Amino acid sequence: MKNLNKTSYQNTNAGEKTGLFHKFRHISAYQWVLISQLFVVIPHVKNLPTWLVVYALAIIFMQFNVVRQFLPKKLYEVRTMRFIQYTGFLASLAGLYLTYRTAIGLDVAIAFLLLCAVSKLLELYTRRDAYVVLSLSMFVLAGLFLIEQDLLTTLIVAIGTMVTLFAMIGMNDDGTGRYRTIGLLIGQAIPLTIVIFLFFPRLPPLWAVHLSGQKQATTGISDSMSPGDFANLSQSTELAFRVEFNGQRPRRGDMYWRALVFTNFDGTTWRLSKIPPDIWFSRRNNMQTWLSEPLSHVKNVKDPKNSYKIILEKTGQPWLFGLDYPYAEQRGIGLTSDFTLRYWTDIDQRLTYNVHQIKNAPIGLTLSERERQENLQLPSTGNEQARQFAKQMYEKVGRNPIAFASSLEQWIRSQQFRYTLSPPALQQNRVDEFLFGSKAGFCEHYSSSFTFLMRSVGVPARVVTGYQGGELGRDGQSWEVRQMDAHAWTEIWVENTGWVRIDPTAFVSPDRVEQGMNNLTQTAGSQMFGDGLVGQLSYQQFQMLQQARRLFDQASYYWQRDVVGFDQENQKNSLAQWFNIQSVYQQIMYMFVIVIILVSVLALWLWYKRRKVWDKTDLIMVQLSNRLAKNDKSLARNDSEGVLNWLQRIRPQVNDEQSLTKIAEMYRKTRYGKNSDIDENNHALKKLTNAIKIRVTTE
Repeated sequence: MKNLNKTSYQNTNAGEKTGLFHKFRHISAYQWVLISQLFVVIPHVKNLPTWLVVYALAIIFMQFNVVRQFLPKKLYEVRTMRFIQYTGFLASLAGLYLTYRTAIGLDVAIAFLLLCAVSKLLELYTRRDAYVVLSLSMFVLAGLFLIEQDLLTTLIVAIGTMVTLFAMIGMNDDGTGRYRTIGLLIGQAIPLTIVIFLFFPRLPPLWAVHLSGQKQATTGISDSMSPGDFANLSQSTELAFRVEFNGQRPRRGDMYWRALVFTNFDGTTWRLSKIPPDIWFSRRNNMQTWLSEPLSHVKNVKDPKNSYKIILEKTGQPWLFGLDYPYAEQRGIGLTSDFTLRYWTDIDQRLTYNVHQIKNAPIGLTLSERERQENLQLPSTGNEQARQFAKQMYEKVGRNPIAFASSLEQWIRSQQFRYTLSPPALQQNRVDEFLFGSKAGFCEHYSSSFTFLMRSVGVPARVVTGYQGGELGRDGQSWEVRQMDAHAWTEIWVENTGWVRIDPTAFVSPDRVEQGMNNLTQTAGSQMFGDGLVGQLSYQQFQMLQQARRLFDQASYYWQRDVVGFDQENQKNSLAQWFNIQSVYQQIMYMFVIVIILVSVLALWLWYKRRKVWDKTDLIMVQLSNRLAKNDKSLARNDSEGVLNWLQRIRPQVNDEQSLTKIAEMYRKTRYGKNSDIDENNHALKKLTNAIKIRVTTE
């Protein structure tokens, strides 16, 4: 095959079925090569520069026959194609350098391999060219595992690999055995993969590398908060993290997964403090007062009953999540003076970490002057109605912070406030408009307004964001927290008590806290998503996506726990439990023995499937030929020689024309005759041949 473009590899047998798989079989090998490239390029859309993806797709599509007929023929001349190839390749190399500002790096290497593969498509003339393209494609697909190792990535790579293999198979057949061949390849690969996965010594991950050109995914919790941010987020059922509790699981109403503390407010948006908080890492021994003070009230902070494991999805941010109040000693995790957790770098892949909960201990008993001023800061003007309202109520309760908080709770409950996922837009004086106007909002509206009212009367207060609640996983053991569980609440500082959590959302919608967002949306239905037809459609879409996502997330959880998380320690414990393997030497020997057994079984199966199967009548003649050949090799029947011609040829040498004539007649009748008793004829034929064998042997 010289010209791959003109090779169809189509089976044009008359009466061919026209089902979907048969239609796939009629696609030419050349077209399958191009299709495979789509399955290679598209999965890298979010990882590689947009211009490179567009360039690659343009080259692929211009090679399809459907597109070629609409483009000038001169474009496909060898000189033109070579010019496009060289110019595009060199320009893309310059583009890669300008994009990444380096010629060395994992992301640059993946982009370069992809560029080589698509550039080779411009000179796809022979089978060898196609093999080069498909081989490069395998490396580009494998590059996805250097970025992520989750279940979705595995499925994408598996599909891309199968399509690429299908294209390779198409280069070597007429279109009739592709499914059988690819099935045989997969059937061989799966058991070998399982054996190697279980027994090959585990190595530390080599692919946990940050890609400089990759647009990082971001969590639903951002480093700022203003009314409206969480409203859209709470309609997402995307998994944020999963929790495995060692002891008894806390009540859903007590599950406040804190992440960030906002102290800076400009009248519209809450942000992190301008002065970074102190941070403590367990590797350092300089435990400060803000940490040692609450720990002194806890008998055993490392009590397994108060410990849990979090499996966090990648966020592209350094903050972690933990129940009020978290304590962690894991390497690379720090605890801030706000009692929030921080990782040493941005979380660019799924992360598993262990946390202890500090229970029934005062936090922040002492408040420095700087911290006091920071948690009292408000814009000099704006929201005047709320300020005046807070001061009047504060005076009525005797300037007592706890009594003031209780009065605010009673006032909010007595008014027509409502909890909704579709709050109206607010303008400049957002607190005033919310408290005395719309009275409809989400958790951020209530926490923001409540904190503002507290600060207005001189009570230090701050906004805490994270997640609240969650749902039991489908496995009945792990706890799932989703983006829809994003939440914001308030902490006020009380003398001799420290920071006290108050969730003003619970004043309006206690079911949101006690039952969780999922149950709340189930109960409230489409009213949570707005009025009219739009709200109903949004609710129905939410329901369908939620069920599908929960199933897939559960599968992803098992994949992460049992496959990606199958590290050295898990492998050692599992092999010791299952096979009583105590050393790496035994581990490797087990692997080799099992691989040899599998290969032997496969070889025997292939031999059995490919062995030559004779017709019963022909087998009798083969046995006669083999027996005669022992006395005289010239009496053996040649492979290309017909049985009747062979019997005619050996008559003079056997010297028994009558017997050979009967054998020939019986063979003709049994092998080619109609309505004959085959078994009876074969029995008679065998008697005749045995007589010949005996006579030849005795001579």
